[in-house]
Amino acid sequence: MKNELENINKKIDKSSIKILIILIFSAMIVRLYFIPFDIPISLDGIDYFAYTVAMSREGYFPIGYLQLNFGWPTFLAPIFSIINSNEMIELMNTQRIVSSIISVSTAIPIYFICKTFFKKNISILGAALFLFDPRIIENSILGITDPLFIFFITLTIMFVFIKESKFFYLSFIFAALAGFTRYEGLLLIIPVVVSFFVRKNFEKQTIIKLGIGLILFISIIIFINLTAYENSSLDITSALFSSTTFISNHVLGDNSTGDKVGIGEENRTQSFTNNAITTYLMYLAWIMIPILGLFVIPGFFLTKKKITKNKITFVIFMGVMSLAPLYAYGRGIEETRYLYPLIPILILFSCQFFNYVSNKWNIKIIIITVISISIILSSMFLEYNKEDYEYEKEMYNAALFLSNEASGVNMYHANKYIKVADLQNNWPELLPKGDNGKMDLITKKFTIEGFETPSEYIEFNKNKGLTHLLIKEGDKNGFFDEIFFDENKYTLLEKIVDSKDLGIKTKYKIFKINNEE
Repeated sequence: MKNELENINKKIDKSSIKILIILIFSAMIVRLYFIPFDIPISLDGIDYFAYTVAMSREGYFPIGYLQLNFGWPTFLAPIFSIINSNEMIELMNTQRIVSSIISVSTAIPIYFICKTFFKKNISILGAALFLFDPRIIENSILGITDPLFIFFITLTIMFVFIKESKFFYLSFIFAALAGFTRYEGLLLIIPVVVSFFVRKNFEKQTIIKLGIGLILFISIIIFINLTAYENSSLDITSALFSSTTFISNHVLGDNSTGDKVGIGEENRTQSFTNNAITTYLMYLAWIMIPILGLFVIPGFFLTKKKITKNKITFVIFMGVMSLAPLYAYGRGIEETRYLYPLIPILILFSCQFFNYVSNKWNIKIIIITVISISIILSSMFLEYNKEDYEYEKEMYNAALFLSNEASGVNMYHANKYIKVADLQNNWPELLPKGDNGKMDLITKKFTIEGFETPSEYIEFNKNKGLTHLLIKEGDKNGFFDEIFFDENKYTLLEKIVDSKDLGIKTKYKIFKINNEE
């Protein structure tokens, strides 16, 4: 009888692994489908790209391009070296693909975390929710640091709960690597240490094991400081200390600040707290749409209220991982991606719901239904939110033209491509570094904020470096519509491009400012 049960368990285990592998490959195909292979990386991704390129060429940690958070480009640089391509867009697509591979690989530790508390079939559903969550998919194809950060966090949690005590030390290692990837990852050492005492006895042997783990963590941090931060004015802990200094001076203290905490507000502490909590709760609810909320919310109410060691550990993990988003939201930095590292923990509540339902219905039907719902809702959400790649391509080409012709250009809707256009036109050389250490723009961008009329804006900026205007119909609340529809009124502007002559759908015009006029 015992042998039969062991054989059944082995078959279930093999079947679960096969299903997990199929789901991972399917999720990867979805990500490949949504990657815009002919459009370059922009915004934050371009700085990680530049550091990676510099590191792959120089073979050591370069100075500049990034001030901290070197983990992602350090991981990526050897891959760039192996590919040995001199095509910028090809390397950028490699960055996106590797990021996507890491994202789908995170399903493996999520599966093992779920398997610690639930049946294998239930754990498969937990992994599937992560694989097909539309926000995780969108984030994974940007080529930024989040997928690797979430991967290290999930591995840290997995090795905290793994049964074999010798593997517990790996949680200290991955916590340090998470801190290398994003500085707030250093805070993971708090729940790791606390969980050690919560889940184990206060014995001499336990203290020794904890000491070994802390030595591992500290040794890795010191090694990172001596290598990655050797030529930097910062170290791996600088950002953490600057965050506490900001709160001390600008939130608890009397110093005013220029962000959303608010200049002139009588109670900055209350303002900061209100911003942090309301935005946190709003975005936490937002990331539940369209899939997670269907299973996480009922699972939360089905979870027994009895306090256990495991629940205490997860609450501490969730609390510590919430500090970074609360700090960002308090300062008015509003991005949902700060909450994505919480998703592997939230998925456990959904597993609680699946476990409850499995006692009433056939588990195979549940698996098919949940995975089908996840794929359908995710596809609908992604298609609805999908960028107009044709438009993005057209605006990138416009940015390439401006980068070649202009010294300065107005801020417009899609000028996120100006920096990458400068890089493309300067390639294979990287752009010069500015005072902040990051790549500086060759083509300057001039904001329209604070100006009432286009004439005032042009007159004020034309001697400061503004040489060209790109005007899209209705862009920036119609600030430049008068020029777009009545260009002859502005004699100092010479139209050099009209998109209708290019046979494209986006309506824009490019003007050169004639200073002689």
